[in-house]
Amino acid sequence: MIGIERLSDRVFGLDILRVLAIFFVVHGHGAFLLHNTTLEPLSHFLFLYEVDIFFVLTGFLIGTSFIRSAERQGRVDRHKLLRFYGRSALRILPCYYVMLVVNYLFVRLQWIAGNASAFPLWQFATLTQNIFTPFYDFYWESWCLPVQWWFYMLFPLLLFILTPKFNIKKVVPILCLLFAGLSIVYRIVVSDYAQDNFWWGVWIRKTVASRIDNVFMGVAAAWFCIYYPERWGSHTLPNLLMGVAILILISVLPWHTGTFYSNVLVSSIAPVAIVLCLPFFSKIRSCKSWAGKLITDISILSFAMYLTNLLILQVIVAHFSETFQLLGVFGYLFYWVLVLVVSYLLHITIERPFMKIRARIRK
Repeated sequence: MIGIERLSDRVFGLDILRVLAIFFVVHGHGAFLLHNTTLEPLSHFLFLYEVDIFFVLTGFLIGTSFIRSAERQGRVDRHKLLRFYGRSALRILPCYYVMLVVNYLFVRLQWIAGNASAFPLWQFATLTQNIFTPFYDFYWESWCLPVQWWFYMLFPLLLFILTPKFNIKKVVPILCLLFAGLSIVYRIVVSDYAQDNFWWGVWIRKTVASRIDNVFMGVAAAWFCIYYPERWGSHTLPNLLMGVAILILISVLPWHTGTFYSNVLVSSIAPVAIVLCLPFFSKIRSCKSWAGKLITDISILSFAMYLTNLLILQVIVAHFSETFQLLGVFGYLFYWVLVLVVSYLLHITIERPFMKIRARIRK
């Protein structure tokens, strides 16, 4: 696509995973548009663990960068820490703040449903809206950004503090186990609040304390990849099949909110299955066909697509519901076109300029 810059160090297999994740996000939100159409069976083709893929990839990539840096220099130095914070802010915050303002204006102008006064805006501005307690009824899609943001803040800082005294190879698995344990304990503590699908969604699925273990599982994968490369690179296909089988199993097996399995265990099973898939996809380094370029471009747009698709759908529901129902399958396809176009505009006007500044910080 014109204006989308593809960096040479991208791993194509990880781009495939991002595209799969964003497809299920966008499709999952808009699947109801296929009701009463010839493609209605596809409206039931849903995957609830799409955001888990983003979390695991975040942990894997950031973990790989910091572990290798610490191995080279013997520690995580202050310059890398500050440079990473600056680059992370330029990567996440501009688009996030733009869409925060847009959501606020759309709710205030009653163009979409919502309550912009239910929770303080300063919490959204500081990405603290769902650290230990949930939010709802405004800027719904923002819930996963604090999970990644606070991982960005905590993980490098802990390495900066600990690596001067302790070996990075020992520190990383301890941190991963610590945060995995804390998330499980948190889910056990708040289980009484998650007795139906809505409250399970906001307490278990959409809080930082509950989901940060997913990102640290990606870090654990990076640790294993770096220190045990031969094992990482062996049996990649059986591991992939096992991971896919687990994901299918937990997707089709019935489960009920309020149970120990749904409230505590399932949120940790999905990222483990995704980690099993990583060795296979991380080996796919590039693809120079037109299809490969398209996948890479959509992967680059995935952040903007994530931030815009639900807002577009809310506008459709509020003002054009009957029109899209009459359009049938074409209404669903038009929804996808709108998501791609709006995401492309957000990327070109906001994300790409700040990414260029980010690149200069890297240099």
